[in-house]
Amino acid sequence: MVKIPGFTVVLLLISTFAIAERNIVLAQKPATAAEAYKPVSIASDKNFYAGLGYAYIKMNDNTSKNAITLLAGYNFYKYIAAEGRYFATHDSLNEDDKTRLIDKDWDTANVVIYLKPKYSIDKFALYGLFGYGQISLNNHTEYTENGFQWGLGANFTTTNKVEIFIDYARLYDGNVFDDLAIQDDIQVDSVNLGVAYNF
Repeated sequence: MVKIPGFTVVLLLISTFAIAERNIVLAQKPATAAEAYKPVSIASDKNFYAGLGYAYIKMNDNTSKNAITLLAGYNFYKYIAAEGRYFATHDSLNEDDKTRLIDKDWDTANVVIYLKPKYSIDKFALYGLFGYGQISLNNHTEYTENGFQWGLGANFTTTNKVEIFIDYARLYDGNVFDDLAIQDDIQVDSVNLGVAYNF
């Protein structure tokens, strides 16, 4: 009976595993240089988006307007975006002076740039709006105010590209609106409903 030294058995086993491992590695598709050095990004793969919506505008408790909203934004990361919005009214301002409802030919417009932090839960996302904008009232004379604007909202992803959103925004809150002859504090709020498309 031929005795094989233990050292030789160990050497044979190591060689066998080495050859097997080499064959397994060769069987795998080699990674390209681009794949090997591809940077890890936490940015969204749907960066640019644009949308269209309806806005119901309320000034204090006695005026209301309907408006069309246009928006465009860019997702910098998964949790934050920058968004610009513009809306313009398309009907007369309804003013309730407590005795009768009067139609006046007032036009309202607002333009704002928001920072938009957000948090996604499956197909839903909750977000905040914090920005700086300008709101204007025009009745042959234009009255404007610039200032901080904020809001809260949510959206629902219906497809890979389309989202439905609803949010509330405070457009103005103060007691001096340019030279407008209103003595009381003015609060302008907006409730918005619309659709956004991710490019």
